[in-house]
Formats: sequence, C-alpha cells, structure tokens
Amino acid sequence: MDDSTEKLLSEQIARLADSIKSQFYSQELSLQHHKDIEMERINLIQAQIDLLKHNHHDQETRIRKLDDVVIALKTADSIKQAGQAALTLIAAAIAAWLGGKI
Repeated sequence: MDDSTEKLLSEQIARLADSIKSQFYSQELSLQHHKDIEMERINLIQAQIDLLKHNHHDQETRIRKLDDVVIALKTADSIKQAGQAALTLIAAAIAAWLGGKI
C-alpha cells in the first residue's frame, strides 16, 4: 500500500468513526427524550392515583358520616316507638283500672 491509499483508508475510518459517534449521540438523544416522556407519564399517572386515593378517602368519610346519621335516626325512631308502646300500655292499664271501678 502506498501513502495515498493509507490516507484514504484513514480518512474513511475517521468518517466511519464520526458517523458512528453521530449515530450514538442521536440514539442517546432519542433515548433521553423517551425517558423524559415516560417520566412525565409516570408523574401524571401518580397524580391521578393520588387524586383517586383522595376521592376514595373522601367518599369513605361521607359514607361513614351517613351511616352514623342513619344509625342515629333508627335509634331515635326505636325510642319513639318504644315510648308510644309504653304510653299505649299505660293508657290501656288506666282504662282497665277505670273500667273496673265503674
């Protein structure tokens, strides 16, 4: 091989090395871009999960409050019915007592 062939080969190898470096750089940029997009998606999904957890907790709290209200209303209704039954028994006892005296 003569000098011109060696120079030509060394230039071709240098161009090939530059081309490979350029392709690697391009791939690294593309990979970084995809990583950034995936990070944004993960952050968005995490924000949605946090919102769903908050909504779930809020709904659970509301259900518990409503359950407590229902229990209180049922208790008050049961006490009212027991009071009515007691008054009915007292009225019946008075009527029976008064009816026996006449």
